[in-house]
Amino acid sequence: MIQLSLDRVRSWFTEEHQKRLAPLAEFAYGELQNAQKDAFGKGWMSWPVDNHDQLFSDIDKIAADFRSKSDVTVVIGIGGSYLGARSVLSMVHPAFTSADHQVIFAGQQLSPTYHAHLLKYLDSHEVTVVVVSKSGTTLEPSAVFHTFRDYVEKRYGQAEAASRICAITDANKGSLRGFADEKGYSTLPIPDDIGGRYSVLSAVGLLPMALSGVDYRKVMKGAANIRESFAKLAVTENPAVTYALARHVLYQQGFAAEALVTYEPRVADFAGWWQQLFGESQGKDGIGLYPTMLQYTTDLHSMGQYVQDARKILVETVLDVFIDDAPELKVPVGLDEKNKYLENVSYAKLQQVAVESVMIAHSEAGVPNMRIEAKGDAETLYGELVYFFEVACAFGGYLMGINPFDQPGVEAYKSEMKARLQ
Repeated sequence: MIQLSLDRVRSWFTEEHQKRLAPLAEFAYGELQNAQKDAFGKGWMSWPVDNHDQLFSDIDKIAADFRSKSDVTVVIGIGGSYLGARSVLSMVHPAFTSADHQVIFAGQQLSPTYHAHLLKYLDSHEVTVVVVSKSGTTLEPSAVFHTFRDYVEKRYGQAEAASRICAITDANKGSLRGFADEKGYSTLPIPDDIGGRYSVLSAVGLLPMALSGVDYRKVMKGAANIRESFAKLAVTENPAVTYALARHVLYQQGFAAEALVTYEPRVADFAGWWQQLFGESQGKDGIGLYPTMLQYTTDLHSMGQYVQDARKILVETVLDVFIDDAPELKVPVGLDEKNKYLENVSYAKLQQVAVESVMIAHSEAGVPNMRIEAKGDAETLYGELVYFFEVACAFGGYLMGINPFDQPGVEAYKSEMKARLQ
C-alpha cells in the first residue's frame, strides 16, 4: 500500500495549483496511455498483467539448474541491467543473513581491483554467470563478461562453461545474441519495447530474484495490484500523477534537485534505481530536476547542515517504508540520567519521530518535503513501488514535453571511449 502526503509541501504546491494544472495533467496522461506514441518504450505499462507463463517456466528452470551446480552467480550488467536487481535483493533479504545462493554483481564499473578480487574469491566457490546486455556492445559489461567467461572456460572447460552461463539479451539480434547462440548458452529475452531503466520486472530482474530465492511472482503481483488500482482512479486522484505534478511545479519555482530520502538501509539501493530512472528519463534538453539520494538519519550528521541552512535548491521526497518482517526492538531500561527519556522506547517510534521532526525542521527552513508512505511485505511492496515511480516518471516526462524513454546523452561518453580504444 502506497500513500502520498503533501502536508509539508503545501507552501509551494497548493490545491489551486492542482486545479489549474488538471487540463495539462489530463493531456500528459493521455500521451502516456497512447499506445502509438513512443511505443518502443511503453511495454512496461502492461507487463505486470501480460501472460508470462513461458518466461516464468524458463526462469525457474535456469535458476534451479544454476542453484544445483553453483553457490555463487555473478550477474554482469550496468545501469538498468543491474540497479533494479540489486535493489530488490537488498530490500527483500534481511541484513547479515547468509543466503544459500549468493548473487554478486560485476561489470557495473571498470575497477581492476574489484574484479580481480572477485575472481580470486570465486576460486573457492562453484560459479555460474549471468550477463545482461540488450546489444552486447556496452563497454563495461562486455569487457567484464569476457573476462569472467574466460575464467569459467579455463576452470570448467568449454562445454561445461556453456552450461554455466546465461545471456539476457535481445531475442533476435545483437552481438551478445549471436555470441550466445554460437556458444550454446541458455538465454532469456529483453523485450524490444522496454528500455533498461524500466526493465527490472522483465527477465533482467526476475532471474536474479529467482536465483537468490526472492518470490518474484509476488513482486509481479504487487505491480499488477497498483496498476489495477490506478486504472480505477481519475487522473487527478492518482498519487503517482500528483507526485509528478508537485515535482513539476517545484522545478518551475526554481528548485534544482530532488533527493529521495530513505531511513531504512535496505531501501537505499532502491533509491539508486530511482536515481537512474528519473535521471535518464527526464534529464535532457537542458532541463530536469537533478535526482540524488540521502540516507537518514546517517546523512543528517554529514549533509543535514547543508540541507537545513544552505542555498534552497533541494526538494526532499521521503520514502518511508514499513516492511512486515520488521522486528520489535526497544531501548533497555537503566540508562544514565540524561538519556532516561529513551528508556523502553521502541526503535520504530524513534524512527518515526526522526522522520516527522526532520520533515518539520527542513520544510520550515524552506525545503519542500513530500512523503511517500509504503507498507506491506517486501516482495509485493517492491513491485508496487517500481510501478508507482515508473508511472510518475513517464507521466512527468510528458508534462515537461520530452520523450521519457530515450537517452541520447548517454551515447556521448561511449563514443569517446571507443574512439580512444580503437
